[in-house]
Amino acid sequence: MSQFIQQFFDSRERAAIALADAIAAQLRAAITERGHATLVASGGSSPLAAFRALSARDIDWSKVTVLPSDERWVPETNSASNGGMLDRELRRNAAAKAQRVSLFAEGLEGAEAVAAIDARLKALPRPFDVVLLGMGGDGHTASLFPDDPDIEAQLASRDDVVFARPPSQDVARLSLTPRALLDAHHIALLFFGQDKAEVFAQASAGGELAELPVRVVLRQQIVPVTTYHAL
Repeated sequence: MSQFIQQFFDSRERAAIALADAIAAQLRAAITERGHATLVASGGSSPLAAFRALSARDIDWSKVTVLPSDERWVPETNSASNGGMLDRELRRNAAAKAQRVSLFAEGLEGAEAVAAIDARLKALPRPFDVVLLGMGGDGHTASLFPDDPDIEAQLASRDDVVFARPPSQDVARLSLTPRALLDAHHIALLFFGQDKAEVFAQASAGGELAELPVRVVLRQQIVPVTTYHAL
């Protein structure tokens, strides 16, 4: 089991500010040490306030590359696109100078999509500096869903990304694998609400990885993890 730091906040706003401050500090340190920084960011609604706060932080954003942890297989002009969300919510204010890597490839699916996105990721400096993840009420993280019939193979994949069609989701997904997500200096896990607190407790207690895929983050001993939680 990995050693993780749990932070609980009395409001979601305070959790968002603390998360933005932590990520900003980590990105600045990476730029100082290595001349560049990479941020892998989750989708969903939970990180939006943190992205907005982070976008105004004093960072040399021209040296920062951002990318989503996973992507719905829709054009980035679609409101459901995580890449489009990062452009709207994070790459504005001071952060407008940040570069973004797309996880979408028009006209490709399956193995062809994996090959195209894998090539883009191989061009990035590694390890990633910060990986920000969320957690669903079903225990999924990124687009690694417990109801996907291929989840065990996805969790064990030696590729950086997988193409997924979980039955619970209305569109196909592309997701970074544990291999890529854990190739990082820092991981932050953000989740809100009592229901997710109970899922987190269950995931922390043990059990099969495929049952609650967020366990791949909590059970590893490679990367320090900080959780940010508010009701």
